[in-house]
Amino acid sequence: MSLNYERMQSIAYTYALIPALKKLYPNKEDMIPALQRHLELFNTNATAGGLILGTTLAMEEEKANGADIDGQAISAIKTSLMGPLAGIGDTLRQGTLIPIIGSIAIALGQAGNLFAPIFYMLATLALNWGISHTLFMKVYDKGTAFVAEFFQGNRMEKIMTIITTMGSVTIGALAANTVKLSTPLELTLGEKVLNIQADILDSVILNLLPFCAVMLVFWLIGKKKVSINKVIIGIFVVGIV
Repeated sequence: MSLNYERMQSIAYTYALIPALKKLYPNKEDMIPALQRHLELFNTNATAGGLILGTTLAMEEEKANGADIDGQAISAIKTSLMGPLAGIGDTLRQGTLIPIIGSIAIALGQAGNLFAPIFYMLATLALNWGISHTLFMKVYDKGTAFVAEFFQGNRMEKIMTIITTMGSVTIGALAANTVKLSTPLELTLGEKVLNIQADILDSVILNLLPFCAVMLVFWLIGKKKVSINKVIIGIFVVGIV
C-alpha cells in the first residue's frame, strides 16, 4: 500500500501490475503507455480494490494478445469502478467486519487474555488478504463479464442495504457493551431518595447515558466537523472531571 496526495494509490496499483506487464509487454515502447495509464489518479478501498486489479489485468492481457481494446477503455473502467467499490469496501470492512473483530478482541482483552491483540492482527490480515485475493482471482478468470454480473439489476443496492444494516447493528451492540457512563446523583423528595441512574434513567431506557454519549460523538464528528483528536481530548477531560 502506497499513498500520496497527488495521485493517491496509483504507485501501489502500478507496482502490483508491473510483474505481469513485463511479461505482457516485453517491448519497452509498448510498456511505457501501460505504465502511464496506471500511474493516473486512482483511489478506492484497498480490500475491494482487488476486483479492479483483476479486471484491468484481464483487459491488459487481452490487449497484449491482439484484442481491439483501447488504453482509454482500461482507464475508464478503473475510474468507473473505484467510487462504488470504495463505498462497498469501506462499509463492509470498516463499518461491519472490523467492528465485529474489534468487539471480540476488546472482550478478550477486558478478560485479561493476552491473545486479544494477536487475534485482532491475525483476523484483520486474513480478512484483507482473503477478500482481496478472492475478488482478484474471480474477476481475472471471468474478466469484464464478472463486473457486469456484479453490478447488474439492483444487486448492488441489496448488497449495500444488507451491509449497512449489519454495520449499524454491530456498531450499536459494540457501543452498548463497551461505552460505560453513569451518574451517582440522587434526588431527595421529602423522605424519599431517588437515584437518578437506577430509578429514573434505567427505568426509561437501559444504558441511556452511554447511548447519548455515542450520539453526541457522532454529531460532533459528522455534523459539526469537530476533529477526532479534539473529541478524544474532550472525552478524557470530562471523564477525569
